[in-house]
Amino acid sequence: MRPASHSEVETLLKKEARSRLSLYRQILIYLDPFALFKDASCGSAQARAVALAYNRAMRWMLVPYIRRWLAIAAALGLMIAPAEAAAAQQAAFAIPMAAIAVACCIAITVALVTAAVYLLLGKKVV
Repeated sequence: MRPASHSEVETLLKKEARSRLSLYRQILIYLDPFALFKDASCGSAQARAVALAYNRAMRWMLVPYIRRWLAIAAALGLMIAPAEAAAAQQAAFAIPMAAIAVACCIAITVALVTAAVYLLLGKKVV
């Protein structure tokens, strides 16, 4: 998915604008914690400062993403034990069990990175 432009980000904050998107794009926005943030690494110094100020003001949006990814990780974590038991009975279940474990690790990582960004955006710059 390509990053949204500065004007698209503000447009996507409106529920009506998101409802006109394709289901695929809505799912990507639902799962991508940083889809509705502006890129503060390019442009002039003033543009970067404006983008950073916007991102700091909108950091509250990360909290639902942290909860969402922790719920996904918990659901996947609960599926590991039954998948492991099935893999012990039949070797064909070994690959799905490993995929569930890897997906759980990815979900935990996304939640932790999102929490770190939330904390860093809240830090006062001296």
